[in-house]
Amino acid sequence: MNPLIEPLLIVGLVVITLSSLSSALSLLFEVRFWKNRRRGQQQPISGSGYPSVTVIMPVRGLDQDLRNNIASVLNQDYPGPRNYIFVLDDENDPAYNVITNLLSNRNVNAKVLINRGGRSKGEALAFGLGEATGDVVVLVDSDAQVHELWLKNLVEALMRGFGAATTYRFYLPLRRLSLGSVLRASFNMIGITAMQNPTARFTWGGSSAVWRWLIEKWSIRDYLPYYLSDDYVITHFVHREGLGIEFVPESLVLTLEDIGLREAFSWAVRQLWYVRVYGFKGFMLYAASYTLYAITLPMAAALSIINPYVSILGVLPYLLGMVKDYVRVSGIRGLNKYYRERITRRYAVLLALASVPNVYFSWLAIVKTTFTNSINWRGRVFTVNDAVRLMREKPLP
Repeated sequence: MNPLIEPLLIVGLVVITLSSLSSALSLLFEVRFWKNRRRGQQQPISGSGYPSVTVIMPVRGLDQDLRNNIASVLNQDYPGPRNYIFVLDDENDPAYNVITNLLSNRNVNAKVLINRGGRSKGEALAFGLGEATGDVVVLVDSDAQVHELWLKNLVEALMRGFGAATTYRFYLPLRRLSLGSVLRASFNMIGITAMQNPTARFTWGGSSAVWRWLIEKWSIRDYLPYYLSDDYVITHFVHREGLGIEFVPESLVLTLEDIGLREAFSWAVRQLWYVRVYGFKGFMLYAASYTLYAITLPMAAALSIINPYVSILGVLPYLLGMVKDYVRVSGIRGLNKYYRERITRRYAVLLALASVPNVYFSWLAIVKTTFTNSINWRGRVFTVNDAVRLMREKPLP
Protein backbone atom coordinates (compact mmCIF):
# COMPACT_ATOMS: atom_id res chain seq x y z
CA MET A 1 0.00 0.00 0.00
CA ASN A 2 1.22 3.47 -0.83
CA PRO A 3 2.50 5.06 2.44
CA LEU A 4 0.26 8.10 1.81
CA ILE A 5 -2.90 6.08 1.43
CA GLU A 6 -3.12 4.75 4.99
CA PRO A 7 -3.04 8.20 6.73
CA LEU A 8 -5.49 9.58 4.17
CA LEU A 9 -7.83 6.67 4.87
CA ILE A 10 -7.55 7.26 8.62
CA VAL A 11 -8.27 11.00 8.25
CA GLY A 12 -11.21 10.24 5.98
CA LEU A 13 -12.69 7.72 8.39
CA VAL A 14 -12.30 10.18 11.29
CA VAL A 15 -14.16 12.89 9.31
CA ILE A 16 -16.93 10.47 8.31
CA THR A 17 -17.23 9.15 11.87
CA LEU A 18 -17.47 12.65 13.35
CA SER A 19 -20.04 13.64 10.75
CA SER A 20 -22.09 10.51 11.43
CA LEU A 21 -21.97 10.97 15.19
CA SER A 22 -23.00 14.60 14.85
CA SER A 23 -25.95 13.65 12.64
CA ALA A 24 -26.97 10.80 14.95
CA LEU A 25 -26.91 13.06 18.02
CA SER A 26 -28.86 15.72 16.15
CA LEU A 27 -31.51 13.16 15.17
CA LEU A 28 -31.70 11.86 18.75
CA PHE A 29 -32.14 15.41 20.08
CA GLU A 30 -34.89 16.09 17.50
CA VAL A 31 -36.83 12.94 18.39
CA ARG A 32 -36.55 13.69 22.12
CA PHE A 33 -37.60 17.32 21.68
CA TRP A 34 -40.90 16.49 19.97
CA LYS A 35 -41.55 13.52 22.23
CA ASN A 36 -41.05 15.65 25.35
CA ARG A 37 -43.09 18.46 23.82
CA ARG A 38 -46.07 16.12 23.41
CA ARG A 39 -45.68 14.73 26.92
CA GLY A 40 -45.27 18.09 28.62
CA GLN A 41 -47.83 20.01 26.60
CA GLN A 42 -49.00 22.91 28.73
CA GLN A 43 -52.66 23.24 29.63
CA PRO A 44 -54.32 26.59 28.85
CA ILE A 45 -54.40 29.03 31.74
CA SER A 46 -57.93 29.43 33.07
CA GLY A 47 -59.45 32.62 34.36
CA SER A 48 -59.67 36.17 33.11
CA GLY A 49 -56.33 37.52 34.33
CA TYR A 50 -54.66 37.84 30.99
CA PRO A 51 -52.42 40.92 30.70
CA SER A 52 -52.99 43.70 28.20
CA VAL A 53 -50.94 43.42 25.03
CA THR A 54 -49.53 45.83 22.47
CA VAL A 55 -48.61 44.18 19.17
CA ILE A 56 -46.03 46.12 17.15
CA MET A 57 -45.47 45.41 13.45
CA PRO A 58 -42.87 47.38 11.48
CA VAL A 59 -43.79 47.44 7.78
CA ARG A 60 -41.81 48.45 4.72
CA GLY A 61 -43.11 47.60 1.27
CA LEU A 62 -45.53 44.94 0.10
CA ASP A 63 -44.85 41.44 1.30
CA GLN A 64 -46.21 38.85 -1.12
CA ASP A 65 -49.15 37.88 1.11
CA LEU A 66 -49.31 41.05 3.20
CA ARG A 67 -53.11 41.36 3.36
CA ASN A 68 -53.57 37.83 4.69
CA ASN A 69 -50.59 38.21 7.04
CA ILE A 70 -52.00 41.31 8.71
CA ALA A 71 -55.53 39.90 8.77
CA SER A 72 -54.28 36.82 10.62
CA VAL A 73 -52.44 38.92 13.22
CA LEU A 74 -55.59 40.98 13.81
CA ASN A 75 -57.84 37.92 14.01
CA GLN A 76 -56.77 36.63 17.43
CA ASP A 77 -58.65 34.67 20.05
CA TYR A 78 -57.11 36.44 23.04
CA PRO A 79 -59.05 36.86 26.29
CA GLY A 80 -57.30 40.06 27.44
CA PRO A 81 -57.14 43.65 26.13
CA ARG A 82 -54.99 44.13 23.03
CA ASN A 83 -54.03 46.92 20.69
CA TYR A 84 -51.93 47.16 17.54
CA ILE A 85 -49.27 49.54 16.31
CA PHE A 86 -48.11 49.51 12.68
CA VAL A 87 -44.97 51.52 11.95
CA LEU A 88 -44.15 52.73 8.42
CA ASP A 89 -41.59 55.21 7.08
CA ASP A 90 -44.00 57.06 4.81
CA GLU A 91 -47.70 57.33 3.88
CA ASN A 92 -46.65 56.69 0.28
CA ASP A 93 -45.53 53.18 1.15
CA PRO A 94 -47.90 50.87 -0.78
CA ALA A 95 -48.50 48.92 2.43
CA TYR A 96 -50.16 51.97 4.01
CA ASN A 97 -53.42 51.59 2.07
CA VAL A 98 -53.49 47.84 2.65
CA ILE A 99 -53.25 48.35 6.40
CA THR A 100 -55.72 51.22 6.66
CA ASN A 101 -58.28 49.35 4.52
CA LEU A 102 -58.02 46.27 6.72
CA LEU A 103 -58.36 48.31 9.90
CA SER A 104 -61.42 50.13 8.60
CA ASN A 105 -63.30 46.84 8.37
CA ARG A 106 -62.39 45.55 11.85
CA ASN A 107 -63.35 46.58 15.32
CA VAL A 108 -59.84 46.58 16.78
CA ASN A 109 -57.84 49.13 18.73
CA ALA A 110 -55.04 50.01 16.30
CA LYS A 111 -52.98 52.92 15.05
CA VAL A 112 -50.64 53.47 12.11
CA LEU A 113 -47.52 55.50 12.95
CA ILE A 114 -45.23 57.21 10.45
CA ASN A 115 -41.57 57.20 11.46
CA ARG A 116 -40.30 59.63 8.85
CA GLY A 117 -36.75 59.03 7.71
CA GLY A 118 -36.65 55.66 9.43
CA ARG A 119 -33.57 53.72 8.39
CA SER A 120 -33.68 50.39 10.19
CA LYS A 121 -36.13 47.96 11.74
CA GLY A 122 -34.66 48.83 15.14
CA GLU A 123 -35.65 52.47 14.66
CA ALA A 124 -39.19 51.47 13.72
CA LEU A 125 -39.52 49.24 16.79
CA ALA A 126 -38.18 51.97 19.06
CA PHE A 127 -40.70 54.40 17.58
CA GLY A 128 -43.53 51.95 18.15
CA LEU A 129 -42.42 51.19 21.72
CA GLY A 130 -42.83 54.87 22.50
CA GLU A 131 -46.58 54.39 21.98
CA ALA A 132 -46.91 50.97 23.64
CA THR A 133 -49.32 50.78 26.57
CA GLY A 134 -49.81 47.06 27.22
CA ASP A 135 -48.31 44.99 30.02
CA VAL A 136 -46.82 42.83 27.29
CA VAL A 137 -45.21 43.91 24.02
CA VAL A 138 -45.38 41.50 21.10
CA LEU A 139 -43.18 42.05 18.05
CA VAL A 140 -44.17 40.50 14.74
CA ASP A 141 -42.88 40.76 11.17
CA SER A 142 -45.11 41.76 8.28
CA ASP A 143 -44.36 38.52 6.40
CA ALA A 144 -45.72 36.38 9.25
CA GLN A 145 -49.01 34.52 8.96
CA VAL A 146 -50.41 33.11 12.20
CA HIS A 147 -53.33 31.15 13.62
CA GLU A 148 -55.96 32.43 16.08
CA LEU A 149 -54.15 31.23 19.23
CA TRP A 150 -50.73 32.60 18.26
CA LEU A 151 -50.92 35.55 20.65
CA LYS A 152 -52.53 33.61 23.50
CA ASN A 153 -49.82 30.92 23.38
CA LEU A 154 -47.00 33.46 23.56
CA VAL A 155 -48.52 35.40 26.46
CA GLU A 156 -49.28 32.24 28.41
CA ALA A 157 -45.58 31.33 28.24
CA LEU A 158 -44.76 34.67 29.87
CA MET A 159 -47.39 34.07 32.54
CA ARG A 160 -45.56 30.86 33.48
CA GLY A 161 -42.52 32.86 34.61
CA PHE A 162 -40.43 33.62 31.54
CA GLY A 163 -39.02 37.01 30.61
CA ALA A 164 -39.68 36.49 26.90
CA ALA A 165 -41.54 34.00 24.74
CA THR A 166 -40.44 33.43 21.19
CA THR A 167 -41.05 31.23 18.20
CA TYR A 168 -39.73 31.01 14.64
CA ARG A 169 -40.92 30.89 11.06
CA PHE A 170 -41.61 28.12 8.58
CA TYR A 171 -41.48 28.89 4.85
CA LEU A 172 -44.12 27.68 2.40
CA PRO A 173 -44.51 28.48 -1.30
CA LEU A 174 -47.34 30.91 -2.06
CA ARG A 175 -48.25 30.01 -5.66
CA ARG A 176 -45.47 27.86 -7.09
CA LEU A 177 -42.89 25.45 -5.79
CA SER A 178 -39.31 26.20 -6.83
CA LEU A 179 -35.79 25.09 -5.95
CA GLY A 180 -35.14 28.45 -4.33
CA SER A 181 -38.25 28.13 -2.13
CA VAL A 182 -37.35 24.63 -0.99
CA LEU A 183 -33.71 25.43 -0.24
CA ARG A 184 -34.63 28.57 1.68
CA ALA A 185 -37.15 26.59 3.74
CA SER A 186 -34.49 23.95 4.44
CA PHE A 187 -31.82 26.53 5.31
CA ASN A 188 -34.26 28.38 7.56
CA MET A 189 -34.56 25.39 9.87
CA ILE A 190 -31.13 26.28 11.31
CA GLY A 191 -33.06 28.80 13.41
CA ILE A 192 -35.43 26.14 14.73
CA THR A 193 -32.40 24.12 15.84
CA ALA A 194 -31.19 27.13 17.84
CA MET A 195 -34.62 27.62 19.40
CA GLN A 196 -34.75 24.03 20.62
CA ASN A 197 -31.55 24.59 22.62
CA PRO A 198 -32.06 26.80 25.73
CA THR A 199 -28.40 27.88 25.57
CA ALA A 200 -28.59 29.07 21.94
CA ARG A 201 -32.17 30.37 22.12
CA PHE A 202 -32.85 34.04 21.37
CA THR A 203 -35.85 36.36 21.17
CA TRP A 204 -36.55 36.30 17.46
CA GLY A 205 -37.95 39.69 16.44
CA GLY A 206 -40.26 38.14 13.87
CA SER A 207 -42.55 36.81 16.61
CA SER A 208 -41.74 37.38 20.27
CA ALA A 209 -43.48 38.55 23.44
CA VAL A 210 -41.67 40.50 26.18
CA TRP A 211 -42.87 42.03 29.45
CA ARG A 212 -43.07 45.80 29.01
CA TRP A 213 -41.72 46.42 32.52
CA LEU A 214 -38.51 44.68 31.41
CA ILE A 215 -38.32 46.85 28.29
CA GLU A 216 -38.81 49.99 30.39
CA LYS A 217 -36.42 48.96 33.16
CA TRP A 218 -33.52 48.45 30.77
CA SER A 219 -34.44 51.32 28.41
CA ILE A 220 -34.38 48.90 25.50
CA ARG A 221 -36.04 51.48 23.28
CA ASP A 222 -32.88 53.65 23.51
CA TYR A 223 -30.64 50.83 22.25
CA LEU A 224 -32.66 49.44 19.35
CA PRO A 225 -31.79 52.19 16.80
CA TYR A 226 -28.10 51.38 17.27
CA TYR A 227 -28.37 47.70 16.37
CA LEU A 228 -29.40 46.10 13.10
CA SER A 229 -30.48 43.01 15.04
CA ASP A 230 -33.29 43.61 17.52
CA ASP A 231 -32.98 39.89 18.41
CA TYR A 232 -29.51 40.53 19.82
CA VAL A 233 -30.56 43.53 21.92
CA ILE A 234 -33.67 42.06 23.53
CA THR A 235 -32.01 38.70 24.20
CA HIS A 236 -29.15 40.49 25.95
CA PHE A 237 -31.43 42.33 28.35
CA VAL A 238 -33.67 39.35 29.12
CA HIS A 239 -30.53 37.51 30.18
CA ARG A 240 -29.31 40.54 32.15
CA GLU A 241 -32.55 40.41 34.10
CA GLY A 242 -31.80 36.76 34.86
CA LEU A 243 -34.95 35.47 33.18
CA GLY A 244 -35.43 32.68 30.69
CA ILE A 245 -36.67 32.67 27.11
CA GLU A 246 -39.36 30.13 26.28
CA PHE A 247 -39.65 28.61 22.81
CA VAL A 248 -43.29 28.22 21.76
CA PRO A 249 -43.44 26.05 18.62
CA GLU A 250 -47.25 26.02 18.92
CA SER A 251 -47.13 29.63 17.69
CA LEU A 252 -44.74 29.02 14.82
CA VAL A 253 -45.44 31.56 12.09
CA LEU A 254 -45.81 30.69 8.43
CA THR A 255 -44.34 32.81 5.65
CA LEU A 256 -45.93 32.20 2.28
CA GLU A 257 -43.64 33.50 -0.46
CA ASP A 258 -42.25 32.49 -3.83
CA ILE A 259 -38.55 33.02 -4.43
CA GLY A 260 -35.91 32.13 -7.02
CA LEU A 261 -32.60 30.41 -6.33
CA ARG A 262 -30.50 33.57 -6.62
CA GLU A 263 -32.81 35.50 -4.29
CA ALA A 264 -32.81 32.62 -1.81
CA PHE A 265 -29.02 32.59 -1.76
CA SER A 266 -28.86 36.36 -1.16
CA TRP A 267 -31.41 35.98 1.62
CA ALA A 268 -29.34 33.23 3.26
CA VAL A 269 -26.20 35.38 3.12
CA ARG A 270 -28.07 38.26 4.75
CA GLN A 271 -29.26 36.05 7.63
CA LEU A 272 -25.75 34.73 8.19
CA TRP A 273 -24.33 38.26 7.96
CA TYR A 274 -26.30 39.25 11.07
CA VAL A 275 -24.95 36.18 12.89
CA ARG A 276 -21.40 37.01 11.79
CA VAL A 277 -21.68 40.61 13.02
CA TYR A 278 -23.54 40.04 16.29
CA GLY A 279 -22.68 36.45 17.18
CA PHE A 280 -19.32 35.60 15.65
CA LYS A 281 -18.81 32.48 17.78
CA GLY A 282 -22.11 31.12 16.53
CA PHE A 283 -21.12 31.91 12.95
CA MET A 284 -17.85 30.03 13.37
CA LEU A 285 -19.74 27.08 14.84
CA TYR A 286 -22.03 27.04 11.77
CA ALA A 287 -18.99 27.27 9.51
CA ALA A 288 -17.21 24.37 11.20
CA SER A 289 -20.33 22.19 11.27
CA TYR A 290 -21.26 22.69 7.63
CA THR A 291 -17.67 22.36 6.45
CA LEU A 292 -17.55 18.97 8.15
CA TYR A 293 -20.75 17.85 6.40
CA ALA A 294 -19.72 19.36 3.07
CA ILE A 295 -16.42 17.48 2.87
CA THR A 296 -17.82 14.15 4.07
CA LEU A 297 -19.44 12.99 0.83
CA PRO A 298 -16.62 13.92 -1.59
CA MET A 299 -14.07 12.45 0.82
CA ALA A 300 -16.04 9.22 1.05
CA ALA A 301 -16.34 9.09 -2.74
CA ALA A 302 -12.58 9.51 -3.13
CA LEU A 303 -11.76 6.90 -0.50
CA SER A 304 -14.23 4.40 -1.97
CA ILE A 305 -11.59 3.76 -4.64
CA ILE A 306 -9.50 2.21 -1.86
CA ASN A 307 -12.40 0.59 -0.02
CA PRO A 308 -15.91 0.56 -1.53
CA TYR A 309 -17.53 0.24 1.91
CA VAL A 310 -16.36 3.75 2.81
CA SER A 311 -18.91 5.21 0.38
CA ILE A 312 -21.72 3.57 2.38
CA LEU A 313 -20.42 5.15 5.58
CA GLY A 314 -20.13 8.50 3.81
CA VAL A 315 -23.82 8.51 2.92
CA LEU A 316 -24.91 7.77 6.49
CA PRO A 317 -24.75 11.38 7.85
CA TYR A 318 -26.94 12.59 4.99
CA LEU A 319 -29.49 9.82 5.52
CA LEU A 320 -29.66 10.67 9.21
CA GLY A 321 -30.07 14.34 8.30
CA MET A 322 -33.01 13.53 6.04
CA VAL A 323 -34.69 11.53 8.77
CA LYS A 324 -34.12 14.36 11.26
CA ASP A 325 -35.73 16.96 9.01
CA TYR A 326 -38.68 14.68 8.32
CA VAL A 327 -39.14 14.16 12.08
CA ARG A 328 -39.01 17.94 12.59
CA VAL A 329 -41.57 18.81 9.94
CA SER A 330 -43.80 15.97 11.12
CA GLY A 331 -43.52 17.36 14.64
CA ILE A 332 -44.63 20.77 13.41
CA ARG A 333 -47.54 19.23 11.49
CA GLY A 334 -48.60 17.46 14.66
CA LEU A 335 -48.89 20.67 16.69
CA ASN A 336 -52.43 21.40 15.59
CA LYS A 337 -54.89 21.35 12.69
CA TYR A 338 -53.67 24.71 11.36
CA TYR A 339 -50.23 23.29 10.49
CA ARG A 340 -51.53 19.91 9.30
CA GLU A 341 -53.78 21.60 6.75
CA ARG A 342 -51.02 23.86 5.35
CA ILE A 343 -47.95 21.61 5.53
CA THR A 344 -48.52 18.45 3.52
CA ARG A 345 -46.74 15.13 4.00
CA ARG A 346 -45.40 15.55 0.49
CA TYR A 347 -43.80 18.85 1.46
CA ALA A 348 -42.32 17.19 4.57
CA VAL A 349 -40.70 14.53 2.37
CA LEU A 350 -39.47 17.19 -0.05
CA LEU A 351 -37.80 19.16 2.73
CA ALA A 352 -36.20 16.00 4.06
CA LEU A 353 -34.70 15.30 0.63
CA ALA A 354 -33.64 18.95 0.32
CA SER A 355 -31.49 18.61 3.44
CA VAL A 356 -28.74 17.07 1.27
CA PRO A 357 -28.31 19.87 -1.30
CA ASN A 358 -28.93 22.33 1.54
CA VAL A 359 -25.61 21.28 3.09
CA TYR A 360 -23.80 22.72 0.07
CA PHE A 361 -26.20 25.64 -0.32
CA SER A 362 -25.57 26.61 3.30
CA TRP A 363 -21.82 26.04 3.10
CA LEU A 364 -21.52 28.25 0.02
CA ALA A 365 -23.62 30.91 1.77
CA ILE A 366 -21.25 30.76 4.75
CA VAL A 367 -18.23 31.20 2.47
CA LYS A 368 -19.91 34.10 0.68
CA THR A 369 -20.87 35.73 4.00
CA THR A 370 -17.28 35.57 5.21
CA PHE A 371 -16.29 37.96 2.43
CA THR A 372 -19.46 40.08 2.38
CA ASN A 373 -19.04 43.61 3.70
CA SER A 374 -22.55 44.95 3.14
CA ILE A 375 -26.17 43.80 2.86
CA ASN A 376 -29.31 45.27 1.34
CA TRP A 377 -32.41 45.05 3.52
CA ARG A 378 -35.58 46.28 1.82
CA GLY A 379 -33.79 49.03 -0.09
CA ARG A 380 -31.40 50.04 2.72
CA VAL A 381 -27.71 49.21 2.50
CA PHE A 382 -25.76 48.44 5.68
CA THR A 383 -22.05 47.68 5.99
CA VAL A 384 -20.05 45.94 8.70
CA ASN A 385 -18.52 49.31 9.52
CA ASP A 386 -22.03 50.76 9.96
CA ALA A 387 -22.92 48.02 12.43
CA VAL A 388 -19.67 48.35 14.38
CA ARG A 389 -19.88 52.15 14.50
CA LEU A 390 -23.46 52.06 15.82
CA MET A 391 -22.60 49.48 18.48
CA ARG A 392 -19.71 51.64 19.69
CA GLU A 393 -22.03 54.63 19.97
CA LYS A 394 -24.38 52.76 22.29
CA PRO A 395 -22.65 49.67 23.80
CA LEU A 396 -24.83 47.23 25.69
CA PRO A 397 -24.23 47.24 29.45
